[in-house]
Amino acid sequence: MTETQYLNFCEKYLKGLCSPEEENMLDAYQKENGLFDLNLSGDEVRRLRETLSSRLTQSMQAQHGKKFNVVWLNWKIIAPIAAVLLVTIYLAVHQFSSYKQKPVLTAKVKPLNEVKDIIAGSANAVLTLSTGESIKLDGSKNGLINTGNSTSISKSGNGLVVSALGKDSPANNELLNKITIPRGGKYNITLPDGTRVWLNSSSSLSFPNTFEGPDRKVMLTGEAYFEVASNKQKPFKVNVAGKQEVEVLGTHFNISAFEEDQNITTTLLEGAVKVNTSKFQTLIKPGEMAVNNLKTKPRIVQADLDEVMAWKNDMFIFNNENITSIMKKISRWYDVDVTYEGDMTTLNFEGNYSRSKGLKSLLKNISLTDKVRFVMAERRITVIAK
Repeated sequence: MTETQYLNFCEKYLKGLCSPEEENMLDAYQKENGLFDLNLSGDEVRRLRETLSSRLTQSMQAQHGKKFNVVWLNWKIIAPIAAVLLVTIYLAVHQFSSYKQKPVLTAKVKPLNEVKDIIAGSANAVLTLSTGESIKLDGSKNGLINTGNSTSISKSGNGLVVSALGKDSPANNELLNKITIPRGGKYNITLPDGTRVWLNSSSSLSFPNTFEGPDRKVMLTGEAYFEVASNKQKPFKVNVAGKQEVEVLGTHFNISAFEEDQNITTTLLEGAVKVNTSKFQTLIKPGEMAVNNLKTKPRIVQADLDEVMAWKNDMFIFNNENITSIMKKISRWYDVDVTYEGDMTTLNFEGNYSRSKGLKSLLKNISLTDKVRFVMAERRITVIAK
C-alpha cells in the first residue's frame, strides 16, 4: 500500500465509505507500520496529505539532490519517515483543533493462531406450525411438541416425527408447517407418510399436516436428502423453490438449491426420479445428477456420491473445488460472512475434513497450499489470493 493509498483509505473511513475488506487492510497496515490510531476529520486528512507530501518530497530532495514525485516513492523505504511525520503533524494539528473527533481505528486483524476458534454447527431449527406459532427446537425437550389439525409433532433427539392422528380426525392438506434451518444448523424430520428428510444449513421444508389427495407434496429451499416411503398410488413431489419439481414413488435422493448457487442439482442414490421444469422433463438413474440452470434442459452427469452426501455424513469433501464454492459451504455451516481479495477463478482445492471440528484448523490446512491466506475478525473471514 502506498502513502497515497493509505491516506485515501483514512479519508474513506472517516466518511463511512470503507468496505469491510478495506477497513481490515487499513487496520492491518497501521499495526504493521507502527502508525498510531488517528482521530482526524476530513479537512485534517487533506491538510495532512498536503503537508506530508511536501515534507517527504523535501526530505528525499535533500538526500539525493534532485526532484521526486511523492506518488512514485518506495513506501517501504519512507514508511518510518512517514510514521514520524504523521504523528508529529497530527499532534501539531490537534493542539489547535476544535474539530469533532471520529471513533478510533482499532487493529482487528490477527494471525489465525491468535484468534478465537469458531465452533462447528449443530442441530438447530425453528418449527413454524400451520397456526403461525414458532418453536425453537434447539432448546426444546424430547417428547410431544404439538397436537391438533389431525397431526401430532414430537421431538426425538435431533429430529422431529410428524404423525397422523387417525382416519377419523379432520384433515386439511392446505395447512402447512415449516421447519427452517439457520446457518450453522442441521435437522431431520420424519413426515406423516414415513418419509425421512435431512436438512442442511440455510434450508427449509414446508409440509402439510397430512398427505391427502392424489399426491404427497412438500416445498424445499436450500439442500435436503430424502428417503421417500414407497406408495405407488400416491407420488411424492418436491417443489424446489418454485423453480423445478422432483417426482418420485419411493427412492433416495439429494437436492441442492441454494439461492446463491447458479444451478439446482438433483442426485439419485436409489430408485428413479423425474425432474420437471416448465419446459423439460428429465428422468435420472441411480448414480446420476441432474444439473438444472433454469434456462436449458437439465444436464445429466455421473455424480460423486461421497462428495454429494458429505454434508449429511458430517464431512467436507472437496474434489478440485473452487475456493468460492468451498467458502459458501463454510459460511453456511460455521455461520460466518466471507469477502475476497484477488483473483479466485483458478484456486481449486482437494481434501476431506470433519464438519464436527472447529473452523481454524480447516482454514490452516487450506492455507498450507500457499495459494491463499485467511484473515478472521469475529465472524468475518477475508480470503486473500497470494
